[in-house]
Amino acid sequence: MKNYIRFEEFDKKCDFVNLAFSNINIDMASKSDKENLCKELNMNFDNLTNNKQTHSDIVNIIKKEDIGKIKEGDALVTNLKKTPLLVFVADCVPVAIVDPKKEAVALCHAGWRGTYSKITQKSIENMEKLYGTNPEDLVCVLGPSIGPCCYEVSKDLIEKFNTIITNRDEKFYIIKESKYYLDLWKVNELILTSCGVKKENIVNLNICTSCNSDKFHSYRKHNQTTKRLGMILEVK
Repeated sequence: MKNYIRFEEFDKKCDFVNLAFSNINIDMASKSDKENLCKELNMNFDNLTNNKQTHSDIVNIIKKEDIGKIKEGDALVTNLKKTPLLVFVADCVPVAIVDPKKEAVALCHAGWRGTYSKITQKSIENMEKLYGTNPEDLVCVLGPSIGPCCYEVSKDLIEKFNTIITNRDEKFYIIKESKYYLDLWKVNELILTSCGVKKENIVNLNICTSCNSDKFHSYRKHNQTTKRLGMILEVK
């Protein structure tokens, strides 16, 4: 069994990048596992770059001098080739943002805090400024993460999200047996479309890490595990 999954629908649209998501077989918090996965994917491990994630809205731009440096933040943006970007998750939503025309990419770690602070929007804004990205050209992927089926939250948090999801008909939460379940997938999709990303260019895998805890690390299902999944993205 491979240590990762690929995104077939995405691969057809964006063949100038490598994009993959690790599974439960490996722990992306482990240096050796990261190195082994890069070898499997034919990616340059020496250039692998990730953040020290803090559930923030900080977007780090990766230029040549930034390769391999670890800064606080929760999104990475680059147009460098053979420079794999990595975000760590274990229920939070990993979002890949790819500009096929400008050959630039962003990778976001969107837990509820990052989603609430619109980290995907801030990443797209950086791509617009740096590379002249047109959001209508973007292709985005929402990777395996906790779904609305399992992400129980407080009513207060739902009301907090009501302040940023306005003038929308779509529901971004579910109520079951008087309990509230937040749909981070839907919220991130709404943020992306509000930036100008076309709905048909958003690939949501709809894979819940909690429901599929036999295949993926899940912070909630696995008792606050320290093991991490990774979404890894590289311009070839």
